[in-house]
Amino acid sequence: MKALALGLLLLAAGVYVGATLMEPRHVAWGYVAAAAEAAMVGALADWFAVVALFRHPLGLPIPHTAIIVSNKDRLGAQLARFLGTHFLTAEHVQPMLARWDLARELGQWLEQPESAQRVGRWVQQATPAVLGALDQSDVRQWIAGLAQRLLRQVDVATLGGQALAALTRDGHHQQWLDGLLQQMARWAEQASVQEQLTDRIARELKELKYVGLDQMAARLATRKLVAALTHTLSDVAADPAHELRRRFDDWMADAIERLQTDADWQQRVAVWRDAWLDQPQWSQPIEAWWHEVLKRLREEAARPESDLGARCAQVAQAAGRQLLADDSLRDWLNTQAHQVLLRVLEASREAIVGFVAQRVQVWDAQDMSRVLEEHIGRDLQFIRINGTLVGALVGLLLHALTQALL
Repeated sequence: MKALALGLLLLAAGVYVGATLMEPRHVAWGYVAAAAEAAMVGALADWFAVVALFRHPLGLPIPHTAIIVSNKDRLGAQLARFLGTHFLTAEHVQPMLARWDLARELGQWLEQPESAQRVGRWVQQATPAVLGALDQSDVRQWIAGLAQRLLRQVDVATLGGQALAALTRDGHHQQWLDGLLQQMARWAEQASVQEQLTDRIARELKELKYVGLDQMAARLATRKLVAALTHTLSDVAADPAHELRRRFDDWMADAIERLQTDADWQQRVAVWRDAWLDQPQWSQPIEAWWHEVLKRLREEAARPESDLGARCAQVAQAAGRQLLADDSLRDWLNTQAHQVLLRVLEASREAIVGFVAQRVQVWDAQDMSRVLEEHIGRDLQFIRINGTLVGALVGLLLHALTQALL
């Protein structure tokens, strides 16, 4: 394009020289010379204008030339401000977001088997590194501290009362008691257990001098006591209407009521909870548990034969199908995504504007001028070409008017 514009300028110069030499022979050559002269003036003027945008014409420091180089920082600031005012605003972005069905596009992408498999591979490859980062000492300490803070906020008394109420609502506490009594009865009925209990209790009775029993009498009394306790456990386990079961029901009801309404009980439970949490070594089991869980997950993900990626791919593909089938889910997801994007845009607009202005500011002025010229230079050469042609027409018209008036 530069060569074409320059060629037209040289052609106009050649025509001007030739027409000037031929002018004495015929009046028409005067019109040709005038048109060529004006064409040269238009071409040179537009060449100056185009070159002055990017550099000093002929290297001469003429004022108001090399405009882009001289005003780079100001142009960058204006460009950034224009971007922030006319593009990065909610009123301009929201209509575009309203036309963007992000959830449908996501569902279509996830529904494709190759996309779902890619998600599965990403998850399997990233899981060991992510879990490794979460297994750092400071992270484990933070998890333990978080668990401690959360547990301090839990109303253990009220929660325990509600749990016991749910347990007793359908008689589950009696089923639990049945299992406990049966286990205790079977344990107490063992001859070796009864012998151990008899010996232990007999020794204790012998040491009580005011009881006045010898070893033989103590063992006989103890044997009867152990047998009576064993029969009692068996009777309670076998009889759903046993008196001790009714007392157990009454005790459970009273405990449930106090845990949920008695301020003194609630305060005691809170004190026990805080005392437990204040133990110096409390956080060690939490940290050990967190480390063990992450270690097992990391080992599972790192195994070559692990099907973690395949399972994640199945989940991703199922999620894609669900998104495409559920209009309400897509609407909700689109609404949430649009709101998040608009909030991020609003919070980041000034930072984006500042970033654009800063990048232009640190950009070398000559490099910036060269890049702009490479992108818009072709169109700017049309200005020179048009200036040459328009100049020729204007010169011809002016010469004709001059001849007509004279």
